[in-house]
Amino acid sequence: MMGSVVLAGLLALAPNWAVVDIPYPETSGGSATSRAATGPDAPVIDAVHGYVRQSSAGRRKGVVTDVRIEGNKAVAKVLIGQRSETVHLELVQHEWRVTRTE
Repeated sequence: MMGSVVLAGLLALAPNWAVVDIPYPETSGGSATSRAATGPDAPVIDAVHGYVRQSSAGRRKGVVTDVRIEGNKAVAKVLIGQRSETVHLELVQHEWRVTRTE
């Protein structure tokens, strides 16, 4: 009887115990992208992931395997499921935008 009361009390207080002290790492994808996500290619990789989410309606995640930046243009290769795409991006007003894909 006493155990039931203690258990009910703990369950009643449980929603007030917020888990805020646990640091969660911010990742943008698989292991291949998480290594590069901290470097200068991070904005390009984020733009490619945004393109993949839009083109596949959020059903698939892409893995960016190769990023080349030359001035205000960039080319990235992304693996989406069984297919591979080459994504061309351009820097427009401090934001990378996909211009075409192959």
